[in-house]
Amino acid sequence: MSQQLLDLINRFGGENAIAAMASRVGLSPEQTQSAMAALMPAVAGGLTRHAETAGPDALDQAAAPAVAAASSGEIASDAAVAQGESLNGTLFGGAGASAIAAKAAQATGLDPSILAQLLPMVTTLAAGALHGSSGPGAGTAAPGSGVAGTLMGMLDVNKDGNPLDDIMGMAGKLFGR
Repeated sequence: MSQQLLDLINRFGGENAIAAMASRVGLSPEQTQSAMAALMPAVAGGLTRHAETAGPDALDQAAAPAVAAASSGEIASDAAVAQGESLNGTLFGGAGASAIAAKAAQATGLDPSILAQLLPMVTTLAAGALHGSSGPGAGTAAPGSGVAGTLMGMLDVNKDGNPLDDIMGMAGKLFGR
């Protein structure tokens, strides 16, 4: 699912978004893409957990300001970063973002403080991409709309309309059951 979300982000934000994020944190676009790949499993997991525990409507409501910021096309702006930080607080709690950055640093060799700066932009871009792909003609959204609808559509691997069986299957594989 992380790769699907990265592909969605690349279509939604494209090279301009990656270049803007890279410039803001002082990385090359290639390093930024590597960092995004390392951060994405946590972002996707946080979005999924919030949709499962608080409900799809709560996820859409929490993500709405980040979606608006991402839709502005200014993903590296102070406003977009602030909305990403707010959404990260909802998804991961206070210390969660720094733990995610530290883990991504181990995978990429990049400075965790730079990854911590990048994480809110990645979260904002992910929310915007998920919401943007649920519009008319998108074809990937589950019943419903918005961030949660697209996310649930991505989780419904066998396309039976119920992502829960697929989530349980993934969990079973993860825990060897």
